[in-house]
Amino acid sequence: MLAKIIKRAGVGFLIGVVIGNLIAFMTGTSSSGGVSFASKQLLDIAGGNAVGAMIMQSVFSGIYGAFCFAGMTFYDIERLPLAAATALHCAVIIIFYIPIALLLGWVSGIAEILIIAVLQLIVFFIIWLILYFVYRKQVRELNELTRKKNSEATETKAEK
Repeated sequence: MLAKIIKRAGVGFLIGVVIGNLIAFMTGTSSSGGVSFASKQLLDIAGGNAVGAMIMQSVFSGIYGAFCFAGMTFYDIERLPLAAATALHCAVIIIFYIPIALLLGWVSGIAEILIIAVLQLIVFFIIWLILYFVYRKQVRELNELTRKKNSEATETKAEK
């Protein structure tokens, strides 16, 4: 299980770096009309050093991605109900999102944090709903196969 968590975290880190920098590139501008690959806030933290700001952005975006992907492991714990796994995964994502988003300048206030948190909750509810219906269908199919197998076994015993 630990190996799976580490593998997912590694993949998540790489994806987080790519997505974080892609978003910064697509949304970043400066007053001089050029493109900035980090928020003004992050540039200020890095002392105006654009390379330092981009490295910080990459590291923290990667950390966020790592926790997002590693959190998927909750779904692999068989004794954990789907709703609990979804709630835990969502909680991990929101808990790590808030400080990282504030540090990187993705959000600037409580209103934006609340909007993003509500959007994440909606997305997780949709994910839970989809998985619920997928698992319910699989359980029905397995139950049907079990009934057929039991029925065939009973008929075979009756014939002997």
